[in-house]
Amino acid sequence: MSLLLAISGAVASRVGLATGPFAGAAWLQVLAAGFEAALVGGLADWFAVTALFRHPLGVPIPHTAIIPTRRDKIIESIVSMVQDEWLSPEVIGARLSRLSPSELVVDWLRDPTHVERLGGPLRDFLRAIARVLTEPEVIEFLERTVQRQLRELPLDRSAGRWLEQMVTRDGTGAAFQSAARSLANLARQPATTETLYTWLERAAAALRRDGKRLVPMILRRKVVQRTLVEAACDYASVELSAAAEDPAHPLRRSVFEAVERFAARLASGDPGTVAQVEQLRAALVESLEAQPVLLRLLSQLQQQLEQDLGDPEGYLARLVDRRLRAGIVDLLDDPERRVQFDRWVRTTAEDLLRRHHHQIGLTVRENLDALETDALVAQIEARVGADLQFIRLNGALVGGLIGVALALLHRFAW
Repeated sequence: MSLLLAISGAVASRVGLATGPFAGAAWLQVLAAGFEAALVGGLADWFAVTALFRHPLGVPIPHTAIIPTRRDKIIESIVSMVQDEWLSPEVIGARLSRLSPSELVVDWLRDPTHVERLGGPLRDFLRAIARVLTEPEVIEFLERTVQRQLRELPLDRSAGRWLEQMVTRDGTGAAFQSAARSLANLARQPATTETLYTWLERAAAALRRDGKRLVPMILRRKVVQRTLVEAACDYASVELSAAAEDPAHPLRRSVFEAVERFAARLASGDPGTVAQVEQLRAALVESLEAQPVLLRLLSQLQQQLEQDLGDPEGYLARLVDRRLRAGIVDLLDDPERRVQFDRWVRTTAEDLLRRHHHQIGLTVRENLDALETDALVAQIEARVGADLQFIRLNGALVGGLIGVALALLHRFAW
C-alpha cells in the first residue's frame, strides 16, 4: 500500500509539473521530490525485508534469501542463545533459588484431584505387591514361620496361668458357643456322614485282617452303617447345639473343667502335663499342612485388596490418598523439615540441570531441524509479518520526509 501510494504520488506530481495550472510550481517540485524519495525508501525496505526470506522477484541476487541459505548457522545461533544465555544453568538456578518447592507441593495437594493422581501409582504399586501374596515362595515362607512360631511358643507355667485366666473370662463362653454351633453344623453335613462310612469300612477291614468275622460282617452291612452314623451324627448335633445354648449343660461343664484341670497342672509345672503338651506340639508341627489354608486365606485377601485398591472410592484407596496427603503436609508443616526439603529439591534440580543441561539445546535443535525450510521461513514470517509491513511503511515515510527536506534545502540554499 505504501509503495502504491508513493508511485501514484510521484507520477501525479511529475504530470502536474509538466502540464496543467501548477506546471513548474515550486511546492509541487518539493512534493514530487518527496514522493520519489518515498518510493526509493519503500523499495529499499521492501528489498531488504524480502531478502531475509527469499530472493526478491526470484532473482538469485547475492546475500538474499538469508534465512534459507544460512539455515544451519541460524539454528545453531538460536540453540546457543537459548541454551547458554536464556536458559543457562545460572539463570535457571537463580530462578529456583527464588522458589519455595515445599509451598508449591502443599498448594498442589490442596486439590483432591491432585492427591488422587499422586495416589494412583502408589495404589497400583500396592496392588502389584498384593499379587505376590499367592506365590509359592510366600506360602512356603509363611508355613515355615507358623511352624517356627509353634516350636518357639513357650509351654511352661506362664502358659498354664494364661490358660487358667482364659477359661474364667466371659469371652470364653462365647467362643465355646461358637465352636459348639460350628461342630453341630458339621455333624449335619453330608460330607461328615460319608467320612464316617469310610471309617466304618476301614475298621471292618482291619478287624477282618485280625481274624475277626462276626463284627466285620455286621459293620459292613449298609443298614447297620446307616443306623450307627445317623445316630452318632444326630446325637452329636443335638448335644452340641444344647451345650451351645445352655451354660449349665454337662458337656460344657465337662469341657471347661477338663481345661481348668489341665491348665492347673500346666501352671504347677507338672512334668507329665508338660511332656504331653510337648508331644502334642511336636505332632501338630510335624503333621501341619498349612499351605492349602494359607493359600485360600491369601487368595481371599488378594481379591479384597485388588477390589478396594482398584476402586478410587474404596476404603483402602481413600485411606491411601488421605494418609499420603496428611503425611506430606505434616512433614512440611515443620519449618526445619521444610527448609531441608527445599534445599534438597534445589540441590537435586541443580545437579540434574548441570548433568543434562545439553538436553535443552538438543530439544531446540531437533525441533528446528524437523521443520522444512519453507515451513521454518513461513513460521518466522507469520510471527513478524505485521512488524515487517510497518518497516516498509516507515521506509517510505522516512524516505519521503528526507526527500522533501532535501528539496527544500536545495531550493533555499541555491
